Amino acid sequence: MSVGKILRKSLPFANVSASGIATASVTVGRTIEGFMLLMGGTTFSSANISLVRIKVNGKQCFEATGAQIDKIAKFQGLTYPATLLPIIFTEIAGRDWLDEMVGAWDTSAGVANITMEVTIAGATAPTLDSYVIESAPQAGGVGNVMTKVLRYPYSVAAGGLLSIPLPFGPVNGAVIKRIHIEYGVANNLTACTVKENGVVVHESVFGLMQAYNQFYRGVNQTNTYHIDFLIDENGKNAMDTRADRTLELLPTFAAADSGFVFVEYLDTLGNL
Repeated sequence: MSVGKILRKSLPFANVSASGIATASVTVGRTIEGFMLLMGGTTFSSANISLVRIKVNGKQCFEATGAQIDKIAKFQGLTYPATLLPIIFTEIAGRDWLDEMVGAWDTSAGVANITMEVTIAGATAPTLDSYVIESAPQAGGVGNVMTKVLRYPYSVAAGGLLSIPLPFGPVNGAVIKRIHIEYGVANNLTACTVKENGVVVHESVFGLMQAYNQFYRGVNQTNTYHIDFLIDENGKNAMDTRADRTLELLPTFAAADSGFVFVEYLDTLGNL
């Protein structure tokens, strides 16, 4: 490539409607750093996107609502208009090129196809286009690592400590960049602890968590508890769970609640 980074329009979506699942294929061959979903029409925003799924070789590697995608991007301080929804696999503020690019999807080897599904609900005369951010192929393709976003539902019947299981160990462990715990009622999630092999690696109450993220320029999002292992933009600080014997995510709730934990991973294509 004669230019280091390109932005181009992806293949068109089929079945873009007020309520339904729009689908599109993604051309492979280069390194995909992310997508920009451009929304148009009478009424259409990220709030009308109830789910985005991206599959690589038929394996689900990304799953989040439009609102959750917004939270991931805006927590990192990214700004953009309401007509745009960014799905970014790199770390834009990484300390060096490796920190920035390690999670990009190199589709030059090991990738036969990529499909994107966007579930739309309650829009009016929507239009949807996808633009892909690409750069030159890297060595090894996605056989190395790629950014994934996966979700895990939870429900707690009363206030107290809840144990939420996450994958770990040599069979299906991965490297965790960030954990976002989304909850339904303001002030319901009061504290959270993460234990790895019985050792506390994160322990905070809500106010401290908010201040800690803000100190490192994280932008806290509504009804979301953010645990950022890359808070200083150093990729070496990510939590590697592949050799763990135990992994515990232990949020404390003030009352009954339910929601999703959505986790940003660095992982190989064939794992999680």
